[in-house]
Amino acid sequence: MAKEVEIQVAFNEGVGQFINSRLLRGCIEYLLYQRQQLPIPYHELIKLVEDQEKSCDGLGAGVLARRSLNTEYKKAKKVYEDVECLFDHINKLFLSTKVNAAMVLLGSTPVSPKEHYFVDFQNAKEGNPVDSSARVCNSACRKLIRSLISNRELGSFKEISPTSMLVFIQVSRSSDIEWFQPKPTFKPPHRGQACKISVRTTSYNEQLAASEGEPSEHSMDDEWLWFQAPVVIRGYRHRTGVGP
Repeated sequence: MAKEVEIQVAFNEGVGQFINSRLLRGCIEYLLYQRQQLPIPYHELIKLVEDQEKSCDGLGAGVLARRSLNTEYKKAKKVYEDVECLFDHINKLFLSTKVNAAMVLLGSTPVSPKEHYFVDFQNAKEGNPVDSSARVCNSACRKLIRSLISNRELGSFKEISPTSMLVFIQVSRSSDIEWFQPKPTFKPPHRGQACKISVRTTSYNEQLAASEGEPSEHSMDDEWLWFQAPVVIRGYRHRTGVGP
């Protein structure tokens, strides 16, 4: 296994579940484009799909409209539908229970992915509605993306071909989870390029220094369980133009 790249994203104030949900979604959007899974950024893919749908609405719902859907649009729409479904359930999960960590894998199988990204949410606070404003969430997400973009080691990862994106979430075993599927035998892989993203606060770093040598939350395997999102995001390449 290649050396794991470690990135810390530090915040001055506490970070709640709502912000962590936004950070995970932002991380997924970043990886889809920056790791060559999509030919355009995700926000542009959304516009591509919406514009094409408007174009089809103008043509009506008949044969002509269906013929105008080129191969790239069909792939883009599939990605869009899968990502939005995933994001919707991630939001619901973060609002219903404490999420300890997340794992985003790029590769055909969870055992031997090409890349894996471990996102650590140990500092998360439950029930913190103050952090739910769009301004705070967007600011936190921009800080995460800047940290990813500016990391030279992460930027040195070799390019990979479009593949499958698998998402795992780690929550308490006692949590009542819907949609996500429990994976009691799953363990973070040791193959492929690896990156650990730690979401931290100033107070958490102080606590960590004071408790150095004590077992971390992630070492308590009996408390936490991995769940896998049943939807798989499949990337594609080449932008060939859109329209009839």
